Amino acid sequence: MIARRQGPLLAALAGLVALLSLPTVTAAAWTDDAWFTSSAGAGTWDGGGGGDGGGGGIDGGDDVDLDIAWTVTSPTSTCANVDITTDGTDVDWELTVDVTQRPWDNGLPSEVEVDNGGQIVSGPDENPVIIHGNADGSGTFNSTSNNTPLSVGQTATVVICGFNNAGPEPQPDDGTWYTTDWSPIEVSGSDAVCSTLTVQGLVDGAEDPFYYGWETDLRVEDFVEALDDADATIFYVSSDPWPSSGFDFTFEQDPDDPYLVHIKSGSAMALQGNAATPPGQQTLEVCVHGSVPERYAFTLTP
Repeated sequence: MIARRQGPLLAALAGLVALLSLPTVTAAAWTDDAWFTSSAGAGTWDGGGGGDGGGGGIDGGDDVDLDIAWTVTSPTSTCANVDITTDGTDVDWELTVDVTQRPWDNGLPSEVEVDNGGQIVSGPDENPVIIHGNADGSGTFNSTSNNTPLSVGQTATVVICGFNNAGPEPQPDDGTWYTTDWSPIEVSGSDAVCSTLTVQGLVDGAEDPFYYGWETDLRVEDFVEALDDADATIFYVSSDPWPSSGFDFTFEQDPDDPYLVHIKSGSAMALQGNAATPPGQQTLEVCVHGSVPERYAFTLTP
């Protein structure tokens, strides 16, 4: 039965993609203007993310050892407290930060800053970001203000932060980062069919403290067919939460399959750790709404 409603549905799906590109959209606006619209292994580091070596794209080279304590306050805000030691003598150490790595997530090199203990010597658009220690000429070693050159028994400390990092990019749905599960569709009220997506993180937060994104596919045939069986006119798609112009998530219609929608997390729905509550677990309800004639009792056919 889907075929006889395919024309209006395909037109409305095209409207979905256009509306989602708008910076702000209200429910009233998009339900009135379209038939079918919608809100529509792990990490790369040396020695772990939480301390025991390098991590998060931070590298000190072969002459020093790094111990990093991470403070992750949001998907786009992270600080690394880096302790630097050496077995050598008078080592002019240098740190590099590769912004293609998590938690910088391919953000701008200019968003990386040094809050204490060093200075950035590379250009604002240069990756990796290069950091040198402080040398005040006093002759007295200090872990932050006069911390280079460095010798055995001394510890230099540098605080590296990014408060406007790029949002966590979706990691592959390969069963190592997270699992995705759509609940069976069910009737909601008298005019909608809904399903809830549960995304469960699998990454141990003690080993990997950073946020990570997810992605999955949604096929809408079952939603549409349930409404079609009740001779309904399809109006629109809603979601909880709202996509918030991609801040929560985005929908992307497959150009070759109008009933296939690709969903990617935004910053607000990124995962961290593996708890059974946010941000270790995220949920998203999607509903397809229509107008069901009064002569039908709207139930799902087993």
